[in-house]
Amino acid sequence: MKKELPHLYHGKIKEGASHNRNASYGLKDALSVRETINKLFHENVIYKEDVEIETANDQMTTKIIGRTQDHIVTINNTVIRIDDIKRIKVLK
Repeated sequence: MKKELPHLYHGKIKEGASHNRNASYGLKDALSVRETINKLFHENVIYKEDVEIETANDQMTTKIIGRTQDHIVTINNTVIRIDDIKRIKVLK
């Protein structure tokens, strides 16, 4: 008793089909400002590494010597709110 199954449609796969490996996940590797500051303190590179800090009003190259929950202190006694920082980059 052999029963014939219905025919199913199957489309042809073109050569060179893309895979998820080619997908972009955006700026996932970029660290936030707080993560960058935490990384500096975790690696004990404060006082040693110059950083470039960009805020809405200013851009400076300096060294970070301290921090509180909401502020950082630079080598020239400038207190900067962490929320005001747009970008921070470690210069090596």
